[in-house]
Amino acid sequence: MKRLFARWRLWLLLFVCLSSFGGYLVLNARHEHDQIGKLERERMAAQTKVVADSLARQLSAVKLSLRSISAELPNWRKDPDGHNEAVRYLKSMDAAMTAVRTYMVLDAQGTVVLANREELIGQDFSQREYFTLPRQSLGQNTLYISSPFRSVLGNFVIFVTQAILDTDGKFAGVVTAALEPAALQELLASVHYADDMSAMIVHGDGKIFVLDPPLPEMLGKDLSHPGTFFGQHLRSASPSSAFEGPAFSSGVPSMSVLRTLQPPELSMDKPLVIEVSRHTGPLFDLWEHGAISQFFAYLLLSFFSMIGLLVYQRQQSRQRANNQRLKLATEAACVGIWEFNLSQRRYLWDSAMFELFGLDPKAHNERNDDWHQLLLPGELERIKNVTRAVIRTREPMDLTFQIRRPDGELRYMRNRAALHCDDVDVPKRLIGTTEDVTQRKTLEADLRVAATAFDCQEGIVVTDPTLRILRVNRAFSVLLGYTSEEAVGQTPKLLQSGRHGSDFYAAMWADIEHHGAWQGEIWNRRKNGEVFPEWLSISVVRNDEGTVTHYVGTHTDITLRKAAEDEIKHLAFYDPLTRLPNRRLLQDRLNQAVIHARRSDARMALMFIDLDRFKPVNDLFGHRAGDELLQAVAQRLQDCVRESDTVARIGGDEFVVLLPNIEAAQDAVHVMEKIQAALRLVFTLSDGTLVNISSSAGIAVYPEHGSDEASLLAHADAAMYQAKTSGRDRFVLYQPDPLQAPPASAT
Repeated sequence: MKRLFARWRLWLLLFVCLSSFGGYLVLNARHEHDQIGKLERERMAAQTKVVADSLARQLSAVKLSLRSISAELPNWRKDPDGHNEAVRYLKSMDAAMTAVRTYMVLDAQGTVVLANREELIGQDFSQREYFTLPRQSLGQNTLYISSPFRSVLGNFVIFVTQAILDTDGKFAGVVTAALEPAALQELLASVHYADDMSAMIVHGDGKIFVLDPPLPEMLGKDLSHPGTFFGQHLRSASPSSAFEGPAFSSGVPSMSVLRTLQPPELSMDKPLVIEVSRHTGPLFDLWEHGAISQFFAYLLLSFFSMIGLLVYQRQQSRQRANNQRLKLATEAACVGIWEFNLSQRRYLWDSAMFELFGLDPKAHNERNDDWHQLLLPGELERIKNVTRAVIRTREPMDLTFQIRRPDGELRYMRNRAALHCDDVDVPKRLIGTTEDVTQRKTLEADLRVAATAFDCQEGIVVTDPTLRILRVNRAFSVLLGYTSEEAVGQTPKLLQSGRHGSDFYAAMWADIEHHGAWQGEIWNRRKNGEVFPEWLSISVVRNDEGTVTHYVGTHTDITLRKAAEDEIKHLAFYDPLTRLPNRRLLQDRLNQAVIHARRSDARMALMFIDLDRFKPVNDLFGHRAGDELLQAVAQRLQDCVRESDTVARIGGDEFVVLLPNIEAAQDAVHVMEKIQAALRLVFTLSDGTLVNISSSAGIAVYPEHGSDEASLLAHADAAMYQAKTSGRDRFVLYQPDPLQAPPASAT
């Protein structure tokens, strides 16, 4: 009785241990599944943020361009050649803004009066949403985002619009820009890191605007239904949401992250929503294979444990138990045992071999060589050659070959065997095992793919937890100039430019420790000393215990992108033809000059200059000659003033010179005499044409002729018109009463 109790106590103890270990495996597998999902959601959220940040910068640039166009409208209306100048300006803005397809200006009735695509001028768009909403709301600072629709040019677009109000605050029309879907599709494509990913930009009303990969039939579809990820995201009022379930477009189980784009500084009436998705099947494939492997390993452990206990309790039948354990082990491990009789040319297989090859053990021929028909071309000859080599050298066989099973599956098989000889050393048979190594081969292929991904076009650096560089890829060496030998063993401080203080790096590492990742713009230094801007992404790699094992940094050169942003800012404040400050920048510098003069009790002067006989140059020689003449005039004006002075172009042939610091009005007179003398000299155009012009100008001096910007501008303009009406080719120093202006003040 006691022996029976001890026997069952051991079985109970084994059951408790196996159950505990099995429960741990289940919980661990579930934890790994959740971690994969969490890391993927964080990665996709980072990708949506990349898209949102880039799109926000593009919308900011578009808003600046719309404001610039609105600011230039009064000048174009006054200028005889204003319409052509406006069209050229819009075309130059279109060329500078890759995210914009079309610029248009609509009057108060909804008619297109200006556009970079001249075929649109005169079209009536009064019923368009991008016209009706601003007319109803009258929000001059609001950026109206229209729903996606197909335009008259056949393009699927979204219009970004601002209202134009006249001086009385009444609606005077709109200025609008059509977003370029191709550029936005390239932006979406740039965040793909897996083949099963997709991304889209959706209007706040729910209509799809851009998709990647492109699905034309999905454009304009409404996602605002309650059951969609988009509908759930909007109802949550959260800036970013993550969902799992069937995708709207395909019904395939997917993971999606949505982010709302509606920054306060843009004053958008409707948001845009970025959605990044990927299929959950490929994402969890590796985990599933690992879980299955763990399950079979657990089964093996259970089998071995029970068999071992049974062997221990049945010592009288040890030999039989050992044989049975070997049989169970080979079957559980999917390993088949075989023997090849060299004299009879006949194969002997166990049942596991037939299962591995997918053959019926009752249907084989006498020699059992039907499996030769499953071999891929060339494999049978290779097996025969290896067999001959084993017989000749007496070395063990280790050969991997491919078969296509009757069910169509392609499998890798590994044969390991030894040669058995008789008492006189005559080879008699080969005894060996066959193992299905398809999964191992697949994992090896995955490792090769990972190694190829490491050698991508972006610079990648891998460090240990102490930030010592372990490995860099080829793109890193090309970007930063350091070879792998020079970088390994160093720390990323090797790249610091000196432009960022300790507070910047402290905040960056605090973010990395809290979120496990960081990305942003940073200035780094190449080996040759060159400092350049780059987009840096840092990710933390942890082991199963949560301990940091590595840091991975990705470096992308954004020099060209930064240059493009600077060019857009330059276009907002400088005349695109002459590169002189425009009216907006002049207004700012005039305001600063008046403040400085008032504070320091100093004098300053403002001079309006209008070219005489400029229109005949355009009429006789064409607008290209006129543009070349304006550029030459701008250069001569700059040659006549100091570096601290400002020369601005405010209209077609109108220029303003600001002298922020003079001793007396006579200083401004001397400068004007120098300017007019320079402009009387003959201009030689690039085609050899000789052009003679002159100028009429007016001068206003602070504080005698005005104590603020408005009065100085008005008085200098009035003096210029007096010079025009007095016969041209002269200048007039402003007098409070023009009737009492002495003739000696004009030249």
